[in-house]
Amino acid sequence: MRALRVAVDPVQFTLPELEPARPVERWWSLPEATRREVLTLLSRLIARGVLIDPDVTVDEDRRGDE
Repeated sequence: MRALRVAVDPVQFTLPELEPARPVERWWSLPEATRREVLTLLSRLIARGVLIDPDVTVDEDRRGDE
């Protein structure tokens, strides 16, 4: 899995304390509609360039667009 960082100031959203403590359990405990919305938002952030690969510099990233 690739590590990505947010290129803008992050805003932390908190989830209520749910019984499943592991991230995978917490993810699957969310309603399907919520999971769908999160994945849609993530894909939009990636498409707009808000999420970037920390291993690629800005200059390297721009060369790929030419």
